[in-house]
Amino acid sequence: MTSPPIFQAFWLVCGLWCGIGGGLFTWFSMRKRVACGEFSKQEVLGFAKGMAFWIFVPCLILWGVQVSIPGNSSPFYVKWPAPQRYVALALQVFVWGGLVFWVFFRGGAATLSRFRSATSNSPAFMNSPAAMKFGVIAAVAVGVFALFSQDF
Repeated sequence: MTSPPIFQAFWLVCGLWCGIGGGLFTWFSMRKRVACGEFSKQEVLGFAKGMAFWIFVPCLILWGVQVSIPGNSSPFYVKWPAPQRYVALALQVFVWGGLVFWVFFRGGAATLSRFRSATSNSPAFMNSPAAMKFGVIAAVAVGVFALFSQDF
């Protein structure tokens, strides 16, 4: 059975939409906050570029690894053949590690808290650095659980 054509470009589309599109959306949505002096232009630009980079580049790598598989392949990398599956899993662990390192050791929780407070109507406790740390722990834990619940 062949995969739908979008499956062959799934990771590229995700990288463009979520990475590049998300970075541009962040930049444009924060312009008013920059204009009123709540955030500096460099701070917002740095955050938007970092967000775009850390989403787009891994997705681009996943797309490159996926197209290296002969024939049609799905975007579900746990179903890819070796060695592509192992490259994708290593990339996933690397991205999770980078996120955990940034949030817990490089001040990322405070940065996320500040940006989320500026763009969200959630109660203050949900925008706190502690909530950001909890969210990252939960996201990584759920991801690890999802990986281990797969049949390799």
